[in-house]
Amino acid sequence: VFAMTLATGCAKPPQVEIDTVKASLSAAEQAEAPKYAADAWNAAQQAMNAVNAEIEAQANKFALFRSYTKTKELITAANTAAVAAKDAAVAGKEAAKNAANEALAAAKASVDTANATMTELAACRRQPKDFKKDMEAMRGTLDGLVAQVAGIESAVASEDFVGAKSQADSLKGSVDTLVADMQGAKAKIKC
Repeated sequence: VFAMTLATGCAKPPQVEIDTVKASLSAAEQAEAPKYAADAWNAAQQAMNAVNAEIEAQANKFALFRSYTKTKELITAANTAAVAAKDAAVAGKEAAKNAANEALAAAKASVDTANATMTELAACRRQPKDFKKDMEAMRGTLDGLVAQVAGIESAVASEDFVGAKSQADSLKGSVDTLVADMQGAKAKIKC
């Protein structure tokens, strides 16, 4: 009886299971869970912290009183959370990619509208004094905005979807403001 108590009481941490959880966490991190699934990633981290705290608590106990039953339960929960974080990261990254591509398409559509409005404005018969100077300034602004499209496409290609979406939204806003200015100019010269 003493030998059985000694054998079961001197339990060791379930290292294989711990390594499995660590591998799952690593896979979630490589799937960019901290960036695309922050809540799920935090839940997985907290679950792993609970595992580590329980392992430490058992290690501080007298060898005959150690039991890793609760640790195994926590490991199962942590592994589930890590897998969920990885899955959420994959889904989040795909959603961010789609959002970036949609924002880029909207920005390109605004650029096309701006080019069409610029062409209409240049074709107006009535061209008051300083009109050419204003047209050159608007053309320069539009050309500068159009040049940003390549940078956004590059950001999408390098999988910086969050940054690309932000840049595309900003570009669309700037182009829309320019289009409004051009339409105002058309109305002012009664074109």
